Amino acid sequence: MRSLPDGEVRVRALENHWVQIGSGRSTFKLAAMAKDNFPALPAVPPALAEVRAGTLGGLIDRTAFAMSSEESRYTLNGALLVLRPGKIEMVATDGSRLSLAGRETEVAGLKNEEGMLVPRRALGAVRRLADAQESDTPIKIARDDSHLFFSAGDSIVITRLLSGQFPNYEAVLPQSNSILLTLDAAGFREALARVSLLAPEQSHGVCLALERGQLTLSTAGGDAGEAVESMDAAYTGEPLRVAFNCRFLLDFVGVVKSGQVEIALKDNQSAAELRPAELEYKYRYVVIPMRL
Repeated sequence: MRSLPDGEVRVRALENHWVQIGSGRSTFKLAAMAKDNFPALPAVPPALAEVRAGTLGGLIDRTAFAMSSEESRYTLNGALLVLRPGKIEMVATDGSRLSLAGRETEVAGLKNEEGMLVPRRALGAVRRLADAQESDTPIKIARDDSHLFFSAGDSIVITRLLSGQFPNYEAVLPQSNSILLTLDAAGFREALARVSLLAPEQSHGVCLALERGQLTLSTAGGDAGEAVESMDAAYTGEPLRVAFNCRFLLDFVGVVKSGQVEIALKDNQSAAELRPAELEYKYRYVVIPMRL
């Protein structure tokens, strides 16, 4: 549809579900539907809690990328939002990695612990809602038997609740990863970005070789060539080689933009945990290694 000239725009309903739009010398006739055919919006129940826009947006940024994109994994096509008195958490997983972020903060109006599965598309809409507010603006959260409601000012996001049981994420969090590696987040991100350019297209694998005081990243992309880069690291253990999907690592350091990052390992086959040094959020990112 071409744009109308500047000036007054007139909209007029015609018979048989047609709408006429006119401005200046331009007139358009559009097919329309009867208003009775539009689905009725659910009534918005009273808010069960209020969360600051900045806090909710920060949790989404730290977890949403880990959601599954496979439609068959229905309960993983969203993020679990958990509200507790004095704390809010969000967790997402696709089965190969898990991202858990939490923050101790006042959750106004909350009486009991609440857990809700927010669908992928709705989470993006909630992030835009949070972006449009001041950081301290409260976002009201409500629910009924089948819907979630997020509102601030004159804007509201309504979505259906995902049904089903989210996995017991606490059971998969590493408990005994004693091999520790500490890196500069920005340096690690830049080195990963360069090495990943030659990562294999199918596996996106990158190898991390740990040695005393140093980390070496390497990858080989077949005919495309290979890449090797070393960087300083706080590490005092025995030499160890472990491989990951470089995209998974880049997602994490894309959120943790500065400061120090700690990688905790048990061995080169068990789940690794990445965590930043920041104190504002409690952030844990669990990734399953690839076979070397």
